Amino acid sequence: MKYAGAATLTALAGCSGGGGGDGGGDDYGHEVPHPDDGTVPEAEMNAQALNGQERPDEPNQGKDAVGYAHEPSGDQYCGNCSLFVPDQDGDGFGACLLVKGKVHHCDYCNLWSSYTGDDVVECSA
Repeated sequence: MKYAGAATLTALAGCSGGGGGDGGGDDYGHEVPHPDDGTVPEAEMNAQALNGQERPDEPNQGKDAVGYAHEPSGDQYCGNCSLFVPDQDGDGFGACLLVKGKVHHCDYCNLWSSYTGDDVVECSA
């Protein structure tokens, strides 16, 4: 329940349309650009992922190395990945335990790990 408010806010802010998706004709609402420098806001710096683990100061994976995409892969997306750190500051982006930089809950990478808890951050086009 700790992330219920943030998850709801993120779902409303992030997947309501508005540009930024990069393929397939679906628009997953990336209203805040992903910064190129791999930084995340202080609020997510050491926050907990959906699996309960605390995010390290410096995740070691760059987005290129993990096949990061700005759209889901079927029903697999960051918001239902155990490694996802939900949005903590209301900007529509969270973070990841293993990947550098901001992460949108409707994105996907090859490190995806199933999570089915009540605090999944839903993604819909």
